Amino acid sequence: MDLITEIVRKHLLLEKKIAELMTNIEVNFNFEFHKGAHAKSRSTRPDQGEDYNQRIIDNSELRYFINNFVKKEIAENIINTNVQSGIPFVVKSLKWELSFPIFPTHVSGTYWIMNIGTLWRESKSNPMRVGKDQLVIWVD
Repeated sequence: MDLITEIVRKHLLLEKKIAELMTNIEVNFNFEFHKGAHAKSRSTRPDQGEDYNQRIIDNSELRYFINNFVKKEIAENIINTNVQSGIPFVVKSLKWELSFPIFPTHVSGTYWIMNIGTLWRESKSNPMRVGKDQLVIWVD
């Protein structure tokens, strides 16, 4: 009986840590870096053909996606030490047709800042390329 009690206690502590992290993750939509002529000319990626979704990714879509689907995944990966400060990782979703790298910075305690890099319309025929051993968090 003590073993079951200990397992339940550890699970509840883990859920508490995840919830605490979710409320303390700050996501910065840093698009200024990507507003050069090259980025503007490729914002809808016409060179990718008819299969590529040409709809522009706006802040409201990204904010909704992150707040409702991504924060919990990131918090769980922080708890499991998969996400580490200063090491970029990628979030991908075929359902939402979104991909983007995140550059995490651990500030203190459970407070993290997540800077988003280039945005990409993810698809099976046109996936965003990632590093060989880079963490990819898939979101449905």
